[in-house]
Amino acid sequence: MAIIPTFLEVCILPVASTPEGINIRQIQEISAFKSNHVVEKIAQPITVRLLGDNIAGSGVIISQVGSDYFVLTCAHVIDSNREAKFVVLTSDGKEYIAQKDSRFNFIDIDLAVVKFSTNNQYPVAIANDNFNFSLGEEVYVTGFPNYEQKSVNFVPTVDLGIKPYNFTKGKVIHVLNLPLEKGYKIGMSNEIEVGMSGGPVLNQDGELVGIIGRTKYAFGGLDAYRFSDGTQPSEELVEELVVASWAIPIAKLNLDNFSGN
Repeated sequence: MAIIPTFLEVCILPVASTPEGINIRQIQEISAFKSNHVVEKIAQPITVRLLGDNIAGSGVIISQVGSDYFVLTCAHVIDSNREAKFVVLTSDGKEYIAQKDSRFNFIDIDLAVVKFSTNNQYPVAIANDNFNFSLGEEVYVTGFPNYEQKSVNFVPTVDLGIKPYNFTKGKVIHVLNLPLEKGYKIGMSNEIEVGMSGGPVLNQDGELVGIIGRTKYAFGGLDAYRFSDGTQPSEELVEELVVASWAIPIAKLNLDNFSGN
């Protein structure tokens, strides 16, 4: 099914025992482990890496129309490439020439769509456009860090293809009524590295619910935490915002108007 996204937004039980003597918290931990494993199996094949001149970021396959695949990423990942052409690396390590699809215009939201073509088959993310983020909600983020730590140094990973793939688990720690500039509204505890921008945010069912775009302590200082109406949060609030990674949530998906033509 073809998908065109339009983004305007995006209990702990007490310790007890069952009659069989199995600790309920143990059951919860086992369930969480299974959930992690299932989500990771879903996440990896839909997550791609974007590389090119001045480009190194991540994205998620959101649609297929014939031999054309559409990848959602952050606008800031690809905007520095003047020719708007680069390489998409899929989960099997194959490389495809890709370009920005200018039909998708998210205006002041930090999102963009790129397109690549192949007769090979790849899975497409299942989007949940009704997902409501709640504090404490478990979320998962994937992507490709641009650097990895070796001893005391950080080594670039651009030449490593898809090997740096990273899967992180965390929780929602902020849900802003008024988003930050560029549509960032969901703050999460996930550890995100530079290069993972554009990667998918998935819920416990492995459904796409957002796009990650800012690491903790984001570049730009206070300006990175300005609200979408131009106002600046208080210093006290900024101290809370900087310790979160930030994502653009999905509020609505239009499944009817996109034909791929």
